[in-house]
Amino acid sequence: MRKHPARAMYDQLDDSLRSLTNQLRSAIAADAQPPGADGRVNGWARRISADLASVLLDTVGLAATIEWHLREYQKCTGILCELTLSSAGARDLPDGHAATIFDVYSEALSKVARHAAASRIAINLSVTSREVAIVVSDNDGGLRAEARAAGASGVAAMRTILTVSLPMAPAPARLGVSLARP
Repeated sequence: MRKHPARAMYDQLDDSLRSLTNQLRSAIAADAQPPGADGRVNGWARRISADLASVLLDTVGLAATIEWHLREYQKCTGILCELTLSSAGARDLPDGHAATIFDVYSEALSKVARHAAASRIAINLSVTSREVAIVVSDNDGGLRAEARAAGASGVAAMRTILTVSLPMAPAPARLGVSLARP
């Protein structure tokens, strides 16, 4: 029995996505580990995650890449993740904006997995005609619950809140040209 070309292509795409998902899960799990004895984090995990993000950013865009990554991050870390997307007046992002926002987002989640005692992360991605912005926050109460219970303040009571905003370049002015025919 012959396969239809469309079905064969679907099967190949499905296999590729499964492979990417497994690689991403491995990268997230490795990246969530505390730094080694030498203080360095797993460079392999960072490279895999960056390579996968680059492919997805170019293929499906920033919002879909973050949605996919966040689902896998939640499965790997057990941290509940909430994503809010808003794209009022959205348009194509300028070169480098999507990669920069994803890099910041990814680094923030990596820090939460390795250093925070968070059980919940909230991400707000907003794309407007004026800017693309991301806010990443967690519910970590700081160093440890004992310190919070003792009424600690400062670093011991700190939560992670990261906000990054990149301005959009204004659209170029359009020159009106009219051709009059005699």
